[in-house]
Amino acid sequence: MLARGLLIGATTGLFFGALALLDSGLLVAGAIVFVVMGVAMGVSTSRRMSTYWPGAADFSGAERVTIVRAARRGYRVDDKRLAAGVVDYSAGLRAAAERLHPYRWVVWLVIVVALGSAAWDAVAGSVRETAASCVYLGLLAIELFWWPSRRRELLLNAALASALAQQALDEPGDEERTAAAPEP
Repeated sequence: MLARGLLIGATTGLFFGALALLDSGLLVAGAIVFVVMGVAMGVSTSRRMSTYWPGAADFSGAERVTIVRAARRGYRVDDKRLAAGVVDYSAGLRAAAERLHPYRWVVWLVIVVALGSAAWDAVAGSVRETAASCVYLGLLAIELFWWPSRRRELLLNAALASALAQQALDEPGDEERTAAAPEP
């Protein structure tokens, strides 16, 4: 969990630190944003993942990748242990999506503020500030237009993978088949 938090934090911090450097032109601003966003996102994302998928700790890194890939793509996993992980991960994915859905209005608020800032930067700001505003607007466009359909696709795939995993869990294993077979 620590390595996952560090990776997420470092990646997020680097991205937003670079945007802060582009926007302000100050290396110290980029460094501060790198540290603050890196720590905040690393810790919060790891905690959210642990909250919504507490069973992740029972699997190795490769097994977690297999489980997440199967759930996000809607694939069947025949290994009963991994199938149980797919069911748990899918439930956590749905719970996380349901929890955040009421806050979707915040995206519209941020878009209005970002449009105003971009207009101001285009009129009164530097080229660097205008470029940073355009990057922010692009990210918001992704959040507004691409992410909702991708989230629906992920949730549908997770539901399919969960149903397939539940079938794999309900199938009798080799030991159960042998024990249930009639003797000659």
